[in-house]
Amino acid sequence: MNVRDTTSGAATEAKGWLVKRGLAGDSVEQLVAALCQRLSAAGLPLLRAFVGLQTLHPLYGGHAYIWRRGVTELSTEFYLRQRDHNADYLASPFQYMRENQMLRFRQNLEGTAEPDFAIYQTFRDEGGTDYFIRLFPFDHAQQPERQDGVLISLLFDRPGGMTEDQIAELEALLEVFALAARSAANYATAVNVLGTYLGRDAGQRVMDGDIDRGTASSMRAVIYYADLRGFTPLAEQLPGPALLRTLDDYLDAMARGVLQRGGEVLKFLGDGVLAVFEIADDDRECQIACRQGIAAGRDAFAAIQALNAEREAARQPTMELDLALHIGDVLYGNVGAEGRLDFTVIGPAVNEASRIEAMCGKLDRNWLVSEVFYESARHCTDQLEAMGRHPLRGLTGRRALYSLPLSGQTAA
Repeated sequence: MNVRDTTSGAATEAKGWLVKRGLAGDSVEQLVAALCQRLSAAGLPLLRAFVGLQTLHPLYGGHAYIWRRGVTELSTEFYLRQRDHNADYLASPFQYMRENQMLRFRQNLEGTAEPDFAIYQTFRDEGGTDYFIRLFPFDHAQQPERQDGVLISLLFDRPGGMTEDQIAELEALLEVFALAARSAANYATAVNVLGTYLGRDAGQRVMDGDIDRGTASSMRAVIYYADLRGFTPLAEQLPGPALLRTLDDYLDAMARGVLQRGGEVLKFLGDGVLAVFEIADDDRECQIACRQGIAAGRDAFAAIQALNAEREAARQPTMELDLALHIGDVLYGNVGAEGRLDFTVIGPAVNEASRIEAMCGKLDRNWLVSEVFYESARHCTDQLEAMGRHPLRGLTGRRALYSLPLSGQTAA
């Protein structure tokens, strides 16, 4: 069988396979690895493949997958949203295509290249003879200045290179691949965006179809309720942009430890944070969640202390953190209007946690926990200080509260 027959047969078979795998929900990484392996196994002289896509990320403009024959794992690269900062990109055929508004580019590496990019010598050293790039642009009717899409480059090592007919066969296949890849990338983007805005678990639940209004499940959790003391007067002093930057810095300090220790940040409540650490049924899991909550709290106070030191050195105003930890059963699910839902936790335990946090100023403590939290947490720390029993706004009776010191402790 000659290369022409191999290319035609492999491309035809791979089209149907791509449609099936795209409908099955394979990731871009899975699609790239499997397709390249199939084509190589069918006899296509493919030495290297590059697939790049745009991504919705505040720092990275896109990511790329690189397949190499004989290498088991794909290489993954991220490139900055501001491509002008990437020297390698600026000196690449990709930038040349962009500047000249080209969708297709090909270079015979066995002859003289014009223009001759530095990367060509690397390709030649690897045995490459023919280099082909194809951009499948996304249609942005409302933003015609955008030039993103699925960018694919293929490096072949067949002496004499590929024929135009063989490249045409591959182009038709790559168009199907680009559609499947964009679908997979859109799904991954949706998961990432929902995880960013709703939280990891809540975002995945929404993607899995848990979107019916009024549906909720019960969950037992350590409730982490944090708020900034001094935000209201600060908001009156700072102009809008400076206030937002300041608030972002403080919210990051408050939430970072929760995320790093496996918790779910469910809400940024203006200048506050509502988070949970889910508890399984047994006492051991409850103690683990308590340790995570305490450790996340210590992370937050340490981060706030460091942030305040920097701001004081720059003669900028600072704020303090007040934090409450509580344990209770919460409803976790969809609430809201018919056309605008929110995925959150509700219930008496959440209200009680907010009322405990409100007591921090009255008791001159930055960190308070409930009695039910104390009963579980006292097994992992002996530094909980009884603060007596106090009425909580809107709740009947009095509640025993306990405090944790902010310094001079080792991690729980």
